[in-house]
Amino acid sequence: MIVMWKILVPIFTVAFAMTSAGMVGGPVEANINDEGVQNALQFAVVQHNKGTNDVYINKVANVIKVQKQVVAGMKYIFTVEMARTNCRKGGVETECEIHSDLALAKPYTCTFEVWSRPWLGPPQIIKNVCKP
Repeated sequence: MIVMWKILVPIFTVAFAMTSAGMVGGPVEANINDEGVQNALQFAVVQHNKGTNDVYINKVANVIKVQKQVVAGMKYIFTVEMARTNCRKGGVETECEIHSDLALAKPYTCTFEVWSRPWLGPPQIIKNVCKP
């Protein structure tokens, strides 16, 4: 019976530590002001705009959730509200404001995942899913 406790106590201790601190290697909340997070979000938005047929640039209107996960590099996970700006793609404007009229702004929600491995080159967008 004592041998059984010697086995079970460490197992319960590890299980408790994993549930109270979050899963090891799992996504954790990230600070939107962190430089790596900002760079990853900017990269995701640029890639997103390149992939749309819209003639206007879309911009982050609201950050809903930001996470990061260590995975042979760093994976950044964003849930954001995007909206259309008054700037056309390929234009020279540097200040692009989101339309104040919701009908023109056409807000929508996106989930972006960016995988950063600086030793292998530029980051990759591995998820770019948007819903109205």
